[in-house]
Amino acid sequence: MYNSLKRFMSIKYTQQVPFKLKIVIKYLLFNKEDFPPLSKNDEKIIVAIAADYGNLGDIAITYAQVKYLEEHFPNHKIVTLYANDIYLLRKYKNCIQPSDLITIIGGGNMGDSYKVLEESRRYTIKLFPHNKIISFPQSIDFKNSKSLDQSIKVYSKHPNLHIFARETQSFEKMKVSFRNNQVYLVPDIVLSLKNMDSKTERNGIILCLRSDLEQKLSNQQKDSLLLSIKQKYANVIAYDTYIPNLPKELGEQELTKLLDVFKKSKVVITDRLHGMIFCAITKTPCVVLPNSNHKIAATYNNWFADLKFITFVEEFEPSKILEFINTLYNRKSDDLKLSVDLSDKFGPLFDALNSEKVYVKSFSRMLRKFREEAIRKSTEFVNTILGPIYYNLPIGKLAIMIYFLCMDLDFVIFISMGLK
Repeated sequence: MYNSLKRFMSIKYTQQVPFKLKIVIKYLLFNKEDFPPLSKNDEKIIVAIAADYGNLGDIAITYAQVKYLEEHFPNHKIVTLYANDIYLLRKYKNCIQPSDLITIIGGGNMGDSYKVLEESRRYTIKLFPHNKIISFPQSIDFKNSKSLDQSIKVYSKHPNLHIFARETQSFEKMKVSFRNNQVYLVPDIVLSLKNMDSKTERNGIILCLRSDLEQKLSNQQKDSLLLSIKQKYANVIAYDTYIPNLPKELGEQELTKLLDVFKKSKVVITDRLHGMIFCAITKTPCVVLPNSNHKIAATYNNWFADLKFITFVEEFEPSKILEFINTLYNRKSDDLKLSVDLSDKFGPLFDALNSEKVYVKSFSRMLRKFREEAIRKSTEFVNTILGPIYYNLPIGKLAIMIYFLCMDLDFVIFISMGLK
């Protein structure tokens, strides 16, 4: 059976296998010796759905999230659980105490564009109803209302789920969608990284452009832009923040390489959110182009609009883009005022992580409380006033029920719920 399951999980139709079934099969297949046990006695913080794929932006988020937790919770054991190992939460569940914190990775994957990651988020939230859960800064992008409804249903049932948006457009959508949860606004967690800039001499231009489902520029537009820039500048390099088939062990190494490349560049042109964020933390002049959704424009307007070394171009106009590149390329660093400090903006995240456990009211819980109170009162009524008739005369029971049915149907329902 073990070999059959293994073959089943390796076939090309795996994408069609329901998420819950995948979780069960992976759990049955995993080698227990590969994963160290957790101690119940340790104070723990779980970092769930950490990036173990080739998106260096998401790897940077994982790195920054772990660093932030290590800095503010030095006495806790930080346990990183990667996206492809999410099934291990089932193994670790008995070792996780109600006092332990569950955190979910930040990023731009709250939505149906990255279905598996959203399903992993729902799975994590459902699995730990008694723990405080902090969903680190996210952008939301649901195109399918049914998928959004599924997430609302799962999120709303959790009594202590704190959801963080990383820009105002997502913040407003989350407040409307997740009314039973606490929703906050803070910057992308990568912007919490400190001392990332460099005094290295800068040279050349980097193009860091998307080639996936979030790209807005056509391949023809990208090629023409690259050609125009190369005609004017000698040292122009195309560089991407996505590396296919990247082993998770090499993620931080590749991230360091990318940041070093940015630190040595005079100007970066990008349509990647974390291309812009990497420029902000390394103080690299940057021309930002739009992507297919709101997250770049919203993030820029929230946190970077006052920075002179980051310029956002809303429409693809090659002449204007070249003009902005030329301005940033030739201006001195002192003129650009290269500084960004958003540390004070992370206050709501720090407070939520450190707050006492507070149960959020929900309509379903209010109904349950009302029902319990009605049962208590109806039972009390039966015992004190109608007890002798009700308990001693079976026919009296039927008579009383008919009597109240004629008077008030709702009241007789509540009496029925209280009967044993």
